Formats: sequence, structure tokens, C-alpha cells
Amino acid sequence: MYKTANTIRMLQILYSGGVVKKRDLAQELETNERNIREYKKELIMAGYDILEHKGRNGGLQLDSASIIPAARLNREQTDAFLEARDLVHTHSSFASMKEFDQAVEKLFSSVVPSPEEDDAILYLSRRRRDPRQTSTLHMEVCRRGIREKKRLKLLYRRRDGRMQEYLVEPYQVFYSQEAYYLFADKVEQGKTAGGNWRCFRFSPTRLQSVTLTEERFVPFTDVSLEQNLAEYGFVKTPNTKYQVRVRKEAEHLFRESDWGDDLRAVSQDEEWIRYTFHRDEKEGLFNQLLEFGPTVILESPADQQQEFKDRISALVEAYGS
Repeated sequence: MYKTANTIRMLQILYSGGVVKKRDLAQELETNERNIREYKKELIMAGYDILEHKGRNGGLQLDSASIIPAARLNREQTDAFLEARDLVHTHSSFASMKEFDQAVEKLFSSVVPSPEEDDAILYLSRRRRDPRQTSTLHMEVCRRGIREKKRLKLLYRRRDGRMQEYLVEPYQVFYSQEAYYLFADKVEQGKTAGGNWRCFRFSPTRLQSVTLTEERFVPFTDVSLEQNLAEYGFVKTPNTKYQVRVRKEAEHLFRESDWGDDLRAVSQDEEWIRYTFHRDEKEGLFNQLLEFGPTVILESPADQQQEFKDRISALVEAYGS
């Protein structure tokens, strides 16, 4: 019964959208990461398509197309709707303008995006809310600008309440801290773009309109999106390097867990394999080490190794006879 309940809860979490790290799933389900693999198998057997992404922002994702009927438009169809909307807006005498806009917004709010597209939304944290319908339409225009490498005109309300128009070169639509943003290079009047990076929030009170221009641009190929977003506080950059010793018979379970960033094997002997990785918190790591017991041993950094030993000693003393 416990396994069934947790499997259903995991489905509900994944249904909220985006990519969810196995570590986050384990914490929310109050279980260990090894059980997440079993819950995933149960969902796949039940007919749900569970996608697994590797890398820094990797984790599990539920393919929403396998759950409920939803509009699945290709790029040409998406662009056709946007062009039709622009065309309708050139006719001010069109009496049903408001209703037409609402219909288009409803359509785009139900579209299932493909995570493989080069203009796909980047999720830096687990999605907890869907965008407003007006924001969804603005996001589609921005994604078209990214695909076609065309500049955008944004009418944006500044923090002081004043409205200002920006000309930008769009690079990425992303989600972080329960909101959607556009990462773009702001073009100064009469100048070419040159690394003037800005993040614009998709919000009905902030972003008033997005217009696709015919001005094309050549995107910078050496832009570090992660580094720029870290400067804005959207990405936490792990700065602690850990080294652990893993028994060979437990390596397959070890590698299925999310230990942090840049996980790599550095040496091995007959019984053990040493791994290094970077991580920005230790409480979750300590819990993982306890779950793996003597099969995964923390070797460095020395101060955290000693702290972990002290905790184990305190547990032994507390539960000893």
C-alpha cells in the first residue's frame, strides 16, 4: 500500500510539469532515491511515458502528451497562428478582436511543447505553476524570435512604474523561482548588441507586449547562459568538491542517484571506485551517505568528513544500549 501511494504521489509531482531531480522526488516522498527507480518502473508499466534527462538540470519528466489530449502544433503551424494574429490586429474595425485574442491565448496555453526543440523552455527548478494565457502567447513570440534569430520589441513596465520600450535579441526562455523569464541582449539605440544581458519577466503587470521585428541578428556562440543567470541569482553554482569511495558491487545503484554536478570516476582498485562531484549543500548528501551505509564512504573535504563521523557517533551513542 505504501509503494502504491508513493507511486501515485510521484505521478502527481511529475504532472505539475518540468524536470524533477530524483533527489527532490525522494525528499518530497520521504523515501530514498533507490525507490524512485521502482516507482518509475510502475508508472511505465501503467502506460505513462517517463523521460529521464541527464546533466546539471537533469531528472525525471512526465511526457504530458501521454496523459491528456492536447494541441501539438509544429513550428509552421505555430508561426501561422502568430502571423494570423498580427494580420487581424492590422484591421482595427474587426469587432471580435478581444474574443479572437482570448481564443488564440487559450490555444497556446494548451499546446504541448517539444523538449528537444532548440528554442524549448529551460527549467531551472521544478515547475509549480503554469503561465498565464497572455504570458504563454508572449513566450511563443519570443521563442519564434529565438528560432528565426530576429529581434524583438518589448513594451515593459519598469520597477518604478514607468513604461519603456526595449529592442532585444532573444536567447532563452527559462523558468526559475516560480516564474518565467526571457534572457536577452538589450540593443542600445543606434548601437549593435554587445553583451548587455537582461532578464525580462513574463508577467501581465510587467510585460505588456512583444512584437517580432524583421531585423535579424547573429547570436553570440560563446555565451555562458548558466554563468549569466548565476549572476542574477537564478542558478546556484556549487563550489564544494566532494570525493567518495564506492564499492564496485554498489556502483550501479550509486550512479542512479543524483549526487551533484560533474560526477566523474577518478581512480579505482580491486574493491573500490573513487568519484568526485560538486554540490552546494551537505544535508541531503549526509542523508544519502546514511542510506548507502558502508558501500559509499566520504573521503573529502576533511572537515565535512569529520562532521559526518561525529553525527554517526552521536547516533550510535543515542541508540546504543
